[in-house]
Amino acid sequence: MSDLIYTIDSDEEVALSASDTEETNPDFHFQIDSGTTNTVEEFDFQDKKLAEVDLDAIIQKKGIQLPEDEQAVDESDESDQEVDIPETKEAVQPEDTPEEIANFYEQSTHQSHTSFQTLQLSRPVLKGIAELKFTKPTPIQSASIPIALLGKDIVAGAQTGSGKTGAYMIPIIERLLYKPSTSTKVIILTPTRELALQVYEFGKKLSHHVNNLNIGLAVGGLNLRQQEEQLKTRPDIVIATPGRLIDHIRNSPSFSVQDIQVLVIDEADRMLEEGFQEELTEILSLIPKHKRQTLLFSATMNTRIQDLIQLSLQKPVRIMIDPPKQVASKLLQQFVRIRKRDHLKPALLYQLLKGVSTRVVVFVARKETAHKLRIVLGLLGLKVSELHGALSQEQRLQNVKNFKSLDVPVLICTDLAARGLDIPKIELVINYDMPKTFEIYLHRVGRTARAGRDGTSITFVGESSQERAIVKAAIVNGKGVAKTVDWNQAEQTSKIISSKESVIDEVLQEEKEAKELLRAEMELTKASNLIKHEQEIHSRPKRTWFKGEVMEHLTKHGKKVNAKKRKANEEGRSYKKTKTDRMKISNKKKSK
Repeated sequence: MSDLIYTIDSDEEVALSASDTEETNPDFHFQIDSGTTNTVEEFDFQDKKLAEVDLDAIIQKKGIQLPEDEQAVDESDESDQEVDIPETKEAVQPEDTPEEIANFYEQSTHQSHTSFQTLQLSRPVLKGIAELKFTKPTPIQSASIPIALLGKDIVAGAQTGSGKTGAYMIPIIERLLYKPSTSTKVIILTPTRELALQVYEFGKKLSHHVNNLNIGLAVGGLNLRQQEEQLKTRPDIVIATPGRLIDHIRNSPSFSVQDIQVLVIDEADRMLEEGFQEELTEILSLIPKHKRQTLLFSATMNTRIQDLIQLSLQKPVRIMIDPPKQVASKLLQQFVRIRKRDHLKPALLYQLLKGVSTRVVVFVARKETAHKLRIVLGLLGLKVSELHGALSQEQRLQNVKNFKSLDVPVLICTDLAARGLDIPKIELVINYDMPKTFEIYLHRVGRTARAGRDGTSITFVGESSQERAIVKAAIVNGKGVAKTVDWNQAEQTSKIISSKESVIDEVLQEEKEAKELLRAEMELTKASNLIKHEQEIHSRPKRTWFKGEVMEHLTKHGKKVNAKKRKANEEGRSYKKTKTDRMKISNKKKSK
Protein backbone atom coordinates (compact mmCIF):
# COMPACT_ATOMS: atom_id res chain seq x y z
CA MET A 1 0.00 0.00 0.00
CA SER A 2 1.35 3.40 -0.88
CA ASP A 3 2.23 5.92 1.78
CA LEU A 4 -0.40 8.50 2.61
CA ILE A 5 0.95 11.80 1.37
CA TYR A 6 -0.10 15.29 2.38
CA THR A 7 0.98 17.88 -0.15
CA ILE A 8 0.21 21.49 0.61
CA ASP A 9 1.23 24.62 -1.22
CA SER A 10 3.54 26.50 1.14
CA ASP A 11 3.53 29.72 -0.89
CA GLU A 12 0.29 30.79 0.77
CA GLU A 13 0.71 34.02 2.72
CA VAL A 14 0.68 33.62 6.50
CA ALA A 15 -1.51 36.03 8.42
CA LEU A 16 0.30 38.40 10.73
CA SER A 17 -0.86 39.84 14.00
CA ALA A 18 -2.54 43.20 13.52
CA SER A 19 -0.51 44.64 16.34
CA ASP A 20 3.26 44.87 16.38
CA THR A 21 3.82 43.41 12.92
CA GLU A 22 7.45 44.47 13.01
CA GLU A 23 8.17 42.06 15.85
CA THR A 24 6.31 39.12 14.30
CA ASN A 25 8.24 36.45 12.46
CA PRO A 26 6.20 35.87 9.28
CA ASP A 27 7.69 32.44 8.61
CA PHE A 28 6.87 31.24 12.12
CA HIS A 29 10.47 30.09 12.54
CA PHE A 30 11.75 30.88 15.99
CA GLN A 31 13.78 34.00 16.41
CA ILE A 32 15.71 35.35 19.38
CA ASP A 33 14.81 39.01 19.46
CA SER A 34 17.30 41.71 20.11
CA GLY A 35 16.07 42.18 23.67
CA THR A 36 17.27 38.76 24.84
CA THR A 37 20.79 37.96 25.94
CA ASN A 38 21.19 35.18 23.34
CA THR A 39 23.02 33.09 25.91
CA VAL A 40 22.13 30.00 27.88
CA GLU A 41 21.88 31.02 31.50
CA GLU A 42 22.06 27.46 32.87
CA PHE A 43 25.46 26.76 31.33
CA ASP A 44 28.93 28.24 31.20
CA PHE A 45 30.93 28.08 28.01
CA GLN A 46 33.36 25.20 27.76
CA ASP A 47 35.99 27.07 25.69
CA LYS A 48 36.63 30.79 26.05
CA LYS A 49 40.23 31.05 24.86
CA LEU A 50 39.46 32.46 21.41
CA ALA A 51 36.71 34.78 22.59
CA GLU A 52 39.15 36.63 24.85
CA VAL A 53 41.29 37.85 21.94
CA ASP A 54 40.18 41.45 21.39
CA LEU A 55 40.46 41.59 17.61
CA ASP A 56 38.47 44.83 17.46
CA ALA A 57 41.07 46.58 19.61
CA ILE A 58 43.87 45.36 17.34
CA ILE A 59 42.02 46.55 14.23
CA GLN A 60 41.16 49.93 15.77
CA LYS A 61 44.80 50.50 16.71
CA LYS A 62 45.90 49.95 13.13
CA GLY A 63 42.94 51.61 11.34
CA ILE A 64 43.29 52.98 7.81
CA GLN A 65 42.64 56.66 7.09
CA LEU A 66 40.59 57.18 3.92
CA PRO A 67 40.18 60.39 1.89
CA GLU A 68 37.31 62.51 3.26
CA ASP A 69 35.91 63.36 -0.19
CA GLU A 70 35.44 59.72 -1.18
CA GLN A 71 32.17 59.30 -3.04
CA ALA A 72 29.63 56.53 -2.49
CA VAL A 73 28.75 54.10 -5.23
CA ASP A 74 26.11 55.21 -7.71
CA GLU A 75 23.02 53.04 -7.83
CA SER A 76 20.68 52.35 -10.64
CA ASP A 77 18.01 51.54 -10.29
CA GLU A 78 -1.88 9.35 6.83
CA SER A 79 0.36 6.20 6.30
CA ASP A 80 1.10 2.67 5.08
CA GLN A 81 -0.18 1.26 8.37
CA GLU A 82 -3.05 -1.15 7.78
CA VAL A 83 -6.12 -0.62 9.90
CA ASP A 84 -7.36 -3.70 11.73
CA ILE A 85 -11.06 -3.96 10.91
CA PRO A 86 -13.06 -6.45 12.97
CA GLU A 87 -14.67 -9.18 10.95
CA THR A 88 -18.37 -8.67 10.39
CA LYS A 89 -21.02 -10.36 8.31
CA GLU A 90 -21.54 -7.24 6.25
CA ALA A 91 -20.69 -7.29 2.61
CA VAL A 92 -17.13 -6.31 1.68
CA GLN A 93 -16.94 -2.83 0.24
CA PRO A 94 -15.78 -2.63 -3.38
CA GLU A 95 -12.24 -1.44 -4.07
CA ASP A 96 -11.66 2.20 -4.94
CA THR A 97 -11.68 3.06 -8.59
CA PRO A 98 -8.54 4.60 -10.15
CA GLU A 99 -10.34 7.95 -10.30
CA GLU A 100 -11.13 7.83 -6.57
CA ILE A 101 -7.54 6.91 -5.74
CA ALA A 102 -6.25 9.76 -7.89
CA ASN A 103 -8.57 12.22 -6.17
CA PHE A 104 -7.46 10.96 -2.74
CA TYR A 105 -3.77 11.54 -3.47
CA GLU A 106 -4.28 14.78 -5.37
CA GLN A 107 -2.34 17.76 -4.06
CA SER A 108 -4.28 19.79 -1.52
CA THR A 109 -4.76 23.45 -2.34
CA HIS A 110 -5.86 24.49 1.14
CA GLN A 111 -4.91 23.88 4.76
CA SER A 112 -6.92 21.53 6.97
CA HIS A 113 -6.55 23.90 9.91
CA THR A 114 -6.43 27.66 9.49
CA SER A 115 -6.48 28.39 13.22
CA PHE A 116 -4.72 26.91 16.26
CA GLN A 117 -8.14 26.80 17.98
CA THR A 118 -9.34 24.05 15.61
CA LEU A 119 -6.38 21.82 16.56
CA GLN A 120 -7.99 21.20 19.98
CA LEU A 121 -4.90 22.19 21.94
CA SER A 122 -4.90 22.79 25.70
CA ARG A 123 -5.10 26.28 27.17
CA PRO A 124 -1.45 26.40 28.44
CA VAL A 125 -0.15 25.54 24.97
CA LEU A 126 -2.44 28.08 23.30
CA LYS A 127 -1.19 30.74 25.72
CA GLY A 128 2.39 29.95 24.75
CA ILE A 129 1.50 30.13 21.05
CA ALA A 130 -0.17 33.51 21.60
CA GLU A 131 2.91 34.87 23.38
CA LEU A 132 5.01 33.84 20.38
CA LYS A 133 2.58 35.93 18.29
CA PHE A 134 1.58 33.02 16.08
CA THR A 135 -1.86 33.79 14.65
CA LYS A 136 -2.23 30.97 12.12
CA PRO A 137 -0.55 27.56 11.69
CA THR A 138 1.80 27.23 8.74
CA PRO A 139 1.12 24.43 6.21
CA ILE A 140 3.63 22.06 7.86
CA GLN A 141 2.11 22.75 11.30
CA SER A 142 -1.46 22.30 10.05
CA ALA A 143 -0.61 18.92 8.53
CA SER A 144 1.81 17.55 11.16
CA ILE A 145 0.29 18.47 14.54
CA PRO A 146 -2.92 16.34 14.33
CA ILE A 147 -0.98 13.27 13.12
CA ALA A 148 1.77 13.69 15.72
CA LEU A 149 -0.88 13.89 18.46
CA LEU A 150 -2.13 10.47 17.31
CA GLY A 151 1.32 9.01 18.03
CA LYS A 152 2.13 8.06 14.44
CA ASP A 153 5.60 8.26 12.90
CA ILE A 154 6.04 11.16 10.48
CA VAL A 155 8.37 11.91 7.58
CA ALA A 156 8.02 15.58 6.71
CA GLY A 157 9.63 17.40 3.83
CA ALA A 158 9.94 21.05 4.80
CA GLN A 159 12.42 23.84 4.21
CA THR A 160 14.16 25.91 6.88
CA GLY A 161 11.82 28.72 7.95
CA SER A 162 8.62 26.79 7.23
CA GLY A 163 7.65 26.54 10.92
CA LYS A 164 8.79 22.94 11.42
CA THR A 165 10.07 23.63 14.96
CA GLY A 166 6.50 24.40 16.01
CA ALA A 167 5.26 21.43 13.95
CA TYR A 168 6.94 18.98 16.35
CA MET A 169 7.32 21.02 19.54
CA ILE A 170 3.62 21.91 19.90
CA PRO A 171 2.33 18.28 19.82
CA ILE A 172 5.20 17.11 22.05
CA ILE A 173 4.37 19.61 24.80
CA GLU A 174 0.64 18.88 24.39
CA ARG A 175 1.27 15.14 24.93
CA LEU A 176 3.57 15.68 27.93
CA LEU A 177 0.79 17.57 29.76
CA TYR A 178 -0.92 14.25 30.43
CA LYS A 179 2.13 12.15 31.38
CA PRO A 180 3.82 11.95 34.80
CA SER A 181 7.27 13.50 34.89
CA THR A 182 9.43 10.59 36.10
CA SER A 183 12.04 10.30 33.34
CA THR A 184 13.17 11.81 30.05
CA LYS A 185 10.46 11.18 27.45
CA VAL A 186 11.63 13.14 24.39
CA ILE A 187 14.92 13.58 22.53
CA ILE A 188 15.29 16.16 19.78
CA LEU A 189 18.38 15.84 17.57
CA THR A 190 19.72 18.79 15.58
CA PRO A 191 22.83 19.01 13.37
CA THR A 192 24.29 22.18 14.93
CA ARG A 193 24.63 23.80 18.33
CA GLU A 194 23.03 27.02 17.14
CA LEU A 195 19.90 25.26 15.93
CA ALA A 196 19.75 23.28 19.21
CA LEU A 197 19.90 26.55 21.15
CA GLN A 198 17.11 28.04 19.05
CA VAL A 199 14.89 24.98 19.59
CA TYR A 200 15.71 25.13 23.32
CA GLU A 201 14.68 28.79 23.60
CA PHE A 202 11.57 28.14 21.48
CA GLY A 203 10.54 25.25 23.75
CA LYS A 204 11.07 27.35 26.89
CA LYS A 205 8.84 30.13 25.55
CA LEU A 206 6.16 27.75 24.25
CA SER A 207 5.99 25.86 27.58
CA HIS A 208 6.04 29.01 29.73
CA HIS A 209 2.52 28.35 31.07
CA VAL A 210 2.99 24.57 31.48
CA ASN A 211 3.73 23.49 35.04
CA ASN A 212 6.51 21.01 35.88
CA LEU A 213 7.85 20.70 32.33
CA ASN A 214 11.64 20.78 32.12
CA ILE A 215 13.80 21.05 29.02
CA GLY A 216 17.48 20.05 28.93
CA LEU A 217 20.28 20.93 26.52
CA ALA A 218 23.20 18.67 25.54
CA VAL A 219 25.49 20.24 22.95
CA GLY A 220 29.20 20.78 22.47
CA GLY A 221 30.83 24.04 23.50
CA LEU A 222 28.95 24.30 26.80
CA ASN A 223 30.13 23.04 30.18
CA LEU A 224 29.98 19.24 30.26
CA ARG A 225 29.64 18.88 34.05
CA GLN A 226 26.76 21.33 34.22
CA GLN A 227 24.98 19.37 31.49
CA GLU A 228 25.50 16.14 33.46
CA GLU A 229 24.01 17.78 36.56
CA GLN A 230 21.00 18.95 34.57
CA LEU A 231 20.46 15.49 33.04
CA LYS A 232 20.44 14.03 36.58
CA THR A 233 17.16 15.89 37.14
CA ARG A 234 15.66 13.84 34.25
CA PRO A 235 14.23 16.67 32.13
CA ASP A 236 11.14 15.80 30.10
CA ILE A 237 12.75 16.95 26.84
CA VAL A 238 16.44 16.82 25.90
CA ILE A 239 17.62 18.80 22.88
CA ALA A 240 21.01 17.57 21.69
CA THR A 241 23.55 17.21 18.93
CA PRO A 242 24.32 13.55 18.06
CA GLY A 243 27.92 13.42 19.30
CA ARG A 244 27.25 14.98 22.70
CA LEU A 245 24.13 12.83 23.21
CA ILE A 246 26.16 9.63 22.70
CA ASP A 247 28.77 10.99 25.11
CA HIS A 248 26.12 11.45 27.82
CA ILE A 249 24.49 8.06 27.12
CA ARG A 250 27.86 6.34 27.61
CA ASN A 251 29.41 8.43 30.37
CA SER A 252 26.58 9.96 32.43
CA PRO A 253 25.38 7.17 34.79
CA SER A 254 22.14 8.92 35.74
CA PHE A 255 21.03 9.50 32.12
CA SER A 256 19.07 6.79 30.30
CA VAL A 257 17.17 6.59 27.01
CA GLN A 258 15.17 3.46 27.85
CA ASP A 259 11.98 5.43 28.57
CA ILE A 260 12.13 7.63 25.45
CA GLN A 261 8.71 7.87 23.79
CA VAL A 262 9.39 10.48 21.09
CA LEU A 263 12.50 10.93 18.95
CA VAL A 264 12.77 13.95 16.64
CA ILE A 265 15.42 14.10 13.91
CA ASP A 266 15.50 17.70 12.69
CA GLU A 267 17.22 18.57 9.40
CA ALA A 268 18.09 14.92 8.77
CA ASP A 269 19.60 15.67 5.36
CA ARG A 270 22.08 18.10 6.85
CA MET A 271 23.03 15.60 9.58
CA LEU A 272 23.97 13.07 6.91
CA GLU A 273 25.81 15.72 4.89
CA GLU A 274 27.95 16.55 7.91
CA GLY A 275 28.88 12.92 8.58
CA PHE A 276 26.55 11.94 11.43
CA GLN A 277 25.47 8.65 9.79
CA GLU A 278 27.28 6.43 12.34
CA GLU A 279 26.11 8.51 15.30
CA LEU A 280 22.48 8.36 14.14
CA THR A 281 22.71 4.59 13.66
CA GLU A 282 24.15 4.23 17.18
CA ILE A 283 21.43 6.40 18.75
CA LEU A 284 18.66 4.56 16.89
CA SER A 285 20.03 1.23 18.12
CA LEU A 286 20.04 2.44 21.74
CA ILE A 287 16.46 3.77 21.81
CA PRO A 288 13.86 0.95 21.65
CA LYS A 289 12.13 1.21 18.26
CA HIS A 290 8.87 -0.48 19.26
CA LYS A 291 8.33 2.00 22.13
CA ARG A 292 9.04 5.30 20.42
CA GLN A 293 7.35 7.66 18.01
CA THR A 294 9.80 9.07 15.47
CA LEU A 295 9.39 12.41 13.70
CA LEU A 296 11.86 13.03 10.88
CA PHE A 297 12.16 16.38 9.12
CA SER A 298 14.25 16.91 6.01
CA ALA A 299 14.43 19.48 3.23
CA THR A 300 15.39 16.79 0.67
CA MET A 301 14.43 13.14 0.23
CA ASN A 302 17.45 11.40 -1.31
CA THR A 303 18.55 7.75 -1.15
CA ARG A 304 20.41 8.17 2.14
CA ILE A 305 17.34 9.72 3.76
CA GLN A 306 15.18 6.86 2.49
CA ASP A 307 17.63 4.35 4.04
CA LEU A 308 17.43 6.25 7.34
CA ILE A 309 13.62 6.16 7.16
CA GLN A 310 13.68 2.38 6.66
CA LEU A 311 15.99 2.02 9.67
CA SER A 312 14.28 4.34 12.13
CA LEU A 313 10.55 4.64 11.34
CA GLN A 314 7.59 2.27 11.34
CA LYS A 315 5.02 2.81 8.57
CA PRO A 316 5.33 6.59 8.66
CA VAL A 317 2.87 9.15 7.39
CA ARG A 318 4.58 11.25 4.73
CA ILE A 319 3.90 14.97 4.64
CA MET A 320 5.45 16.89 1.77
CA ILE A 321 5.26 20.67 1.72
CA ASP A 322 6.15 22.19 -1.63
CA PRO A 323 9.11 24.57 -1.15
CA PRO A 324 9.05 27.97 -2.84
CA LYS A 325 10.51 27.68 -6.33
CA GLN A 326 10.99 31.41 -6.89
CA VAL A 327 12.19 34.52 -5.16
CA ALA A 328 9.89 36.84 -3.21
CA SER A 329 7.78 39.16 -5.34
CA LYS A 330 9.12 42.29 -3.60
CA LEU A 331 12.79 41.32 -3.83
CA LEU A 332 14.92 43.47 -6.10
CA GLN A 333 17.81 41.37 -7.44
CA GLN A 334 20.88 43.33 -8.50
CA PHE A 335 23.89 41.79 -10.23
CA VAL A 336 27.42 43.16 -10.52
CA ARG A 337 29.48 41.60 -13.30
CA ILE A 338 32.99 41.21 -11.92
CA ARG A 339 34.65 39.91 -15.11
CA LYS A 340 38.40 39.70 -14.37
CA ARG A 341 38.31 42.15 -11.49
CA ASP A 342 38.23 39.74 -8.54
CA HIS A 343 40.94 41.78 -6.80
CA LEU A 344 38.44 44.67 -6.55
CA LYS A 345 35.79 42.67 -4.68
CA PRO A 346 36.87 43.75 -1.13
CA ALA A 347 36.92 47.41 -2.22
CA LEU A 348 33.56 47.05 -3.95
CA LEU A 349 32.08 45.44 -0.84
CA TYR A 350 33.30 48.40 1.21
CA GLN A 351 31.64 50.82 -1.20
CA LEU A 352 28.33 48.96 -0.86
CA LEU A 353 28.48 48.81 2.94
CA LYS A 354 29.66 52.36 3.62
CA GLY A 355 27.00 54.29 5.49
CA VAL A 356 24.73 51.26 6.01
CA SER A 357 22.72 51.33 9.24
CA THR A 358 20.29 48.44 8.61
CA ARG A 359 21.07 44.73 8.87
CA VAL A 360 23.14 43.34 6.00
CA VAL A 361 24.20 39.70 5.54
CA VAL A 362 27.23 38.99 3.35
CA PHE A 363 27.62 35.38 2.16
CA VAL A 364 31.08 33.99 1.38
CA ALA A 365 32.28 30.52 0.38
CA ARG A 366 35.11 30.05 2.91
CA LYS A 367 35.65 30.88 6.58
CA GLU A 368 39.12 32.26 5.79
CA THR A 369 37.51 34.78 3.43
CA ALA A 370 35.00 35.80 6.12
CA HIS A 371 37.76 36.41 8.67
CA LYS A 372 39.99 38.42 6.35
CA LEU A 373 37.07 40.56 5.15
CA ARG A 374 36.18 41.27 8.75
CA ILE A 375 39.72 42.57 9.34
CA VAL A 376 39.89 44.60 6.10
CA LEU A 377 36.49 46.24 6.60
CA GLY A 378 37.27 46.83 10.28
CA LEU A 379 40.49 48.62 9.34
CA LEU A 380 38.46 50.78 6.95
CA GLY A 381 36.23 51.86 9.84
CA LEU A 382 33.16 49.62 9.42
CA LYS A 383 31.47 47.65 12.20
CA VAL A 384 31.49 44.06 10.95
CA SER A 385 30.90 40.64 12.56
CA GLU A 386 31.63 37.13 11.29
CA LEU A 387 29.90 33.75 11.63
CA HIS A 388 31.61 30.50 10.65
CA GLY A 389 32.83 27.16 11.99
CA ALA A 390 36.26 28.40 13.15
CA LEU A 391 34.72 30.50 15.93
CA SER A 392 34.08 29.26 19.46
CA GLN A 393 30.53 28.77 20.66
CA GLU A 394 30.67 31.92 22.76
CA GLN A 395 31.95 33.99 19.85
CA ARG A 396 29.17 32.76 17.54
CA LEU A 397 26.42 33.53 20.02
CA GLN A 398 27.87 36.94 20.84
CA ASN A 399 28.24 37.88 17.16
CA VAL A 400 24.64 36.90 16.40
CA LYS A 401 23.45 38.85 19.44
CA ASN A 402 25.33 41.97 18.33
CA PHE A 403 23.92 41.65 14.83
CA LYS A 404 20.33 41.27 16.01
CA SER A 405 20.64 44.26 18.33
CA LEU A 406 22.17 46.32 15.48
CA ASP A 407 25.31 46.99 17.52
CA VAL A 408 27.04 45.53 14.46
CA PRO A 409 24.92 45.97 11.30
CA VAL A 410 26.98 43.72 8.99
CA LEU A 411 27.35 39.93 9.38
CA ILE A 412 29.74 38.03 7.11
CA CYS A 413 28.94 34.33 7.17
CA THR A 414 29.26 30.99 5.40
CA ASP A 415 26.25 28.97 4.23
CA LEU A 416 26.72 26.15 6.77
CA ALA A 417 27.04 28.55 9.71
CA ALA A 418 23.99 30.58 8.68
CA ARG A 419 21.70 27.64 7.89
CA GLY A 420 19.01 27.16 10.52
CA LEU A 421 19.50 30.62 12.05
CA ASP A 422 16.51 32.92 11.68
CA ILE A 423 17.42 36.60 11.78
CA PRO A 424 14.56 39.06 11.22
CA LYS A 425 14.40 42.37 9.36
CA ILE A 426 17.33 41.89 7.01
CA GLU A 427 17.04 44.49 4.25
CA LEU A 428 20.08 43.61 2.14
CA VAL A 429 21.79 40.33 1.22
CA ILE A 430 25.13 40.42 -0.61
CA ASN A 431 26.49 37.33 -2.35
CA TYR A 432 30.22 38.09 -2.22
CA ASP A 433 30.92 34.59 -3.54
CA MET A 434 28.42 33.07 -5.94
CA PRO A 435 26.54 30.05 -4.51
CA LYS A 436 27.09 26.65 -6.12
CA THR A 437 23.43 26.01 -6.94
CA PHE A 438 20.23 27.95 -7.56
CA GLU A 439 18.67 26.30 -4.47
CA ILE A 440 21.41 27.78 -2.27
CA TYR A 441 20.88 31.13 -3.98
CA LEU A 442 17.18 30.99 -3.10
CA HIS A 443 18.05 30.12 0.49
CA ARG A 444 20.38 33.12 0.74
CA VAL A 445 18.16 35.78 -0.83
CA GLY A 446 15.18 34.35 1.08
CA ARG A 447 16.58 36.02 4.20
CA THR A 448 15.14 39.34 3.00
CA ALA A 449 11.86 40.55 1.44
CA ARG A 450 9.75 38.38 3.76
CA ALA A 451 5.99 38.69 4.33
CA GLY A 452 5.45 41.35 1.71
CA ARG A 453 8.30 43.59 2.84
CA ASP A 454 10.75 45.08 0.38
CA GLY A 455 14.25 43.68 0.15
CA THR A 456 17.36 43.81 -2.01
CA SER A 457 20.03 41.31 -2.98
CA ILE A 458 23.34 42.15 -4.66
CA THR A 459 25.32 39.35 -6.28
CA PHE A 460 28.90 39.46 -7.58
CA VAL A 461 28.85 37.42 -10.80
CA GLY A 462 31.88 35.85 -12.46
CA GLU A 463 32.30 34.49 -15.98
CA SER A 464 31.70 30.76 -15.41
CA SER A 465 28.77 29.06 -17.14
CA GLN A 466 27.50 27.80 -13.76
CA GLU A 467 27.24 31.32 -12.37
CA ARG A 468 25.53 32.58 -15.50
CA ALA A 469 22.99 29.74 -15.28
CA ILE A 470 22.12 30.75 -11.70
CA VAL A 471 21.64 34.37 -12.76
CA LYS A 472 19.42 33.30 -15.66
CA ALA A 473 17.27 31.16 -13.33
CA ALA A 474 17.05 34.02 -10.82
CA ILE A 475 15.87 36.51 -13.45
CA VAL A 476 13.28 34.08 -14.81
CA ASN A 477 11.87 33.64 -11.29
CA GLY A 478 11.87 37.33 -10.33
CA LYS A 479 12.88 40.83 -11.24
CA GLY A 480 16.58 41.54 -11.71
CA VAL A 481 18.71 44.45 -12.90
CA ALA A 482 22.37 45.14 -13.49
CA LYS A 483 23.85 47.35 -10.78
CA THR A 484 26.05 50.23 -11.89
CA VAL A 485 29.12 50.82 -9.76
CA ASP A 486 31.93 53.34 -9.83
CA TRP A 487 34.88 51.16 -10.79
CA ASN A 488 37.31 54.10 -10.60
CA GLN A 489 36.36 54.65 -6.97
CA ALA A 490 36.72 50.91 -6.33
CA GLU A 491 40.21 51.03 -7.88
CA GLN A 492 41.26 53.83 -5.54
CA THR A 493 39.95 52.00 -2.46
CA SER A 494 41.63 48.80 -3.66
CA LYS A 495 44.98 50.62 -3.88
CA ILE A 496 44.57 51.81 -0.29
CA ILE A 497 43.82 48.24 0.83
CA SER A 498 46.80 46.88 -1.13
CA SER A 499 49.14 49.44 0.40
CA LYS A 500 48.08 48.23 3.85
CA GLU A 501 48.68 44.50 3.27
CA SER A 502 51.52 44.66 5.81
CA VAL A 503 49.11 46.09 8.40
CA ILE A 504 46.63 43.27 7.70
CA ASP A 505 49.44 40.73 8.15
CA GLU A 506 50.40 42.41 11.44
CA VAL A 507 46.82 42.12 12.69
CA LEU A 508 46.70 38.43 11.77
CA GLN A 509 50.07 37.80 13.42
CA GLU A 510 49.11 39.69 16.57
CA GLU A 511 45.85 37.74 16.77
CA LYS A 512 47.75 34.46 16.31
CA GLU A 513 50.19 35.33 19.10
CA ALA A 514 47.34 36.30 21.43
CA LYS A 515 45.64 32.96 20.77
CA GLU A 516 48.86 31.04 21.41
CA LEU A 517 49.38 32.90 24.69
CA LEU A 518 45.85 32.10 25.83
CA ARG A 519 46.31 28.48 24.77
CA ALA A 520 49.53 28.25 26.80
CA GLU A 521 47.78 29.75 29.83
CA MET A 522 45.00 27.21 29.45
CA GLU A 523 47.53 24.34 29.31
CA LEU A 524 49.20 25.67 32.47
CA THR A 525 45.85 25.83 34.25
CA LYS A 526 45.05 22.31 33.06
CA ALA A 527 48.38 20.94 34.35
CA SER A 528 47.88 22.71 37.68
CA ASN A 529 44.41 21.21 38.04
CA LEU A 530 45.72 17.73 37.18
CA ILE A 531 48.23 17.99 40.03
CA LYS A 532 45.83 19.61 42.48
CA HIS A 533 42.92 17.22 41.84
CA GLU A 534 44.89 14.11 40.84
CA GLN A 535 43.21 11.77 43.30
CA GLU A 536 39.70 12.91 42.36
CA ILE A 537 40.42 12.67 38.64
CA HIS A 538 41.82 9.13 38.86
CA SER A 539 38.84 8.01 40.95
CA ARG A 540 36.44 8.88 38.14
CA PRO A 541 35.44 6.15 35.67
CA LYS A 542 37.25 6.40 32.35
CA ARG A 543 35.22 8.11 29.63
CA THR A 544 34.50 6.15 26.46
CA TRP A 545 34.22 7.67 23.01
CA PHE A 546 32.10 6.41 20.15
CA LYS A 547 34.51 7.49 17.41
CA GLY A 548 37.44 5.89 19.19
CA GLU A 549 35.77 2.49 19.05
CA VAL A 550 34.98 2.86 15.35
CA MET A 551 38.58 3.80 14.53
CA GLU A 552 39.89 0.90 16.62
CA HIS A 553 37.59 -1.48 14.76
CA LEU A 554 39.11 -0.38 11.45
CA THR A 555 42.64 -1.35 12.48
CA LYS A 556 44.20 -4.56 13.77
CA HIS A 557 46.11 -3.06 16.68
CA GLY A 558 44.15 0.09 17.46
CA LYS A 559 46.64 2.39 15.74
CA LYS A 560 45.75 5.63 14.00
CA VAL A 561 44.14 5.07 10.63
CA ASN A 562 45.64 6.79 7.62
CA ALA A 563 43.72 7.48 4.43
CA LYS A 564 45.06 4.48 2.49
CA LYS A 565 44.40 2.06 5.35
CA ARG A 566 40.88 3.44 5.84
CA LYS A 567 40.13 2.99 2.14
CA ALA A 568 41.39 -0.60 2.28
CA ASN A 569 39.38 -1.45 5.40
CA GLU A 570 36.10 0.27 4.64
CA GLU A 571 33.44 -1.81 3.00
CA GLY A 572 32.92 -0.53 -0.49
CA ARG A 573 32.59 -1.99 -3.95
CA SER A 574 33.45 -5.65 -4.44
CA TYR A 575 34.92 -4.68 -7.81
CA LYS A 576 36.86 -1.82 -9.32
CA LYS A 577 35.11 0.95 -11.19
CA THR A 578 36.66 0.37 -14.62
CA LYS A 579 36.16 -2.62 -16.91
CA THR A 580 39.94 -3.09 -17.30
CA ASP A 581 40.49 -3.34 -13.54
CA ARG A 582 37.63 -5.82 -13.17
CA MET A 583 39.20 -8.01 -15.86
CA LYS A 584 42.57 -7.89 -14.08
CA ILE A 585 41.00 -9.00 -10.80
CA SER A 586 39.08 -11.75 -12.58
CA ASN A 587 42.27 -13.05 -14.26
CA LYS A 588 44.12 -13.06 -10.92
CA LYS A 589 41.36 -15.14 -9.33
CA LYS A 590 41.47 -17.64 -12.22
CA SER A 591 45.26 -17.99 -11.99
CA LYS A 592 44.98 -18.80 -8.27
